[in-house]
Parts: sequence; C-alpha cells; structure tokens
Amino acid sequence: MADKQHTEIDAVLLEELRRRANELGRTETELLEEAVRRYMDRSGTLAELLERVDRGQKERGVEPLSEEEAMCLAVEEQHAWRRERRERAG
Repeated sequence: MADKQHTEIDAVLLEELRRRANELGRTETELLEEAVRRYMDRSGTLAELLERVDRGQKERGVEPLSEEEAMCLAVEEQHAWRRERRERAG
C-alpha cells in the first residue's frame, strides 16, 4: 500500500468532490487521485501539447490545415467573437 499524505482543499470544492463521488458511486480519494493523475499526464510544454494534438489528428485521419486555411479560420473566428461581443453590449 502506498504511503498516504494529507492536504487541505477548499470547502466548496470538497463538497463538489463529495457530491460527484456519490453520484458516481466512487470514493472521494479515487476521484481526487484520478484527477491529479490526469492533470499530471496532461501537463507539459506547449510543444508537447501541440505534438499530442497533431498525433491525435493523424490517428483520426484529420488533415492539417494549410497556413492560408488556418489564417482564414482564425480571422473568421475573430470576426464572430467581435460580433457576439457587440450584440451582448447593446
């Protein structure tokens, strides 16, 4: 059995953890350890993140965008974001 340690957690977050564990029929410890493991697996450099995204796209057969396609998509999204912001403002 692994050594156990104690830590402090925000009371509101702890209640959410307890509620979710109860919904899933799991222990708080199981959920907390799983969350920490997932976080640790996903942390890393930006280059590592982009590499994982690229690998995932290749596995799903998604063709990468050309630089021109990527730029067009980015500009379209920027315009959409600005339209939404203007609509919310007034």
